[in-house]
Amino acid sequence: MNNFWQRALTGAIFVSTIIFATLISEWSFLVLLFTINFLCLLEFYELMLPDKNWIEKYLGIIAGSIINIMFALIIRGDLSTGWFYHLIPVFMLLFVVKLFENTGREFDTLAFQILGIIYICLPISMLADFGYFNSFSYSYSLPLGFFILQWSSDTFAYLVGKKLGRTKLFERISPKKTWEGSIGATILTIGVAYLISLFWDDISSLDWMVLGAIIVIFGTLGDLVESLLKRNLKIKDSGNLLPGHGGVLDRFDGVFLSVPAAYFYLLLSN
Repeated sequence: MNNFWQRALTGAIFVSTIIFATLISEWSFLVLLFTINFLCLLEFYELMLPDKNWIEKYLGIIAGSIINIMFALIIRGDLSTGWFYHLIPVFMLLFVVKLFENTGREFDTLAFQILGIIYICLPISMLADFGYFNSFSYSYSLPLGFFILQWSSDTFAYLVGKKLGRTKLFERISPKKTWEGSIGATILTIGVAYLISLFWDDISSLDWMVLGAIIVIFGTLGDLVESLLKRNLKIKDSGNLLPGHGGVLDRFDGVFLSVPAAYFYLLLSN
């Protein structure tokens, strides 16, 4: 199978899985986010802690998974908001375990464990709240709309950049990204956001369009941040779990910055 068809098949399965899981029920959506969180943390710690033992690698994954589940149950109303304070002992546990590692670089490991939780786990956990925005019952439209806008942004930036791209956006980090691609993606993604607003009215048309612009801007920044990470590590892809597309981090890098930006905009505007 050549690379084009491999990418196309992987992309179709990837997109279909996200759409199906988001549409079918709140539980399938939360399981989807838990899986994304787990795989991204696993990939991140394999990259950042390659010479560490399994306890040092997986402690961050365990802590991040607990936080993800806790967020989901609080958002659903199964736990009170006071449970957010239970994040403190989770982080304290990471510190206490360092007393027993005896590697001589305990705080290096601790820094990467906490970084993974902040960089990956918190944004993915925040995304769960999109399904319950302005309501105690689950609605798929806002999270699915978010994914559609994120995919639109990536696709339009690539297509417009390939056709019209001349001016490099951030050549030192990502030589292929251009201002023309980013501007084109912003305009076209805002158009997609308006079309979405005609069918889903969880938020106003203006909010959908602003959300589209935010996703392009912060999704691009998120992509650049992960590109910087890979350049620091001197690797092309974050992994090989998705044939033709690289790793899971490569597919969700824009989400890590666009989710917090979109979330705080929605809190301020509604």
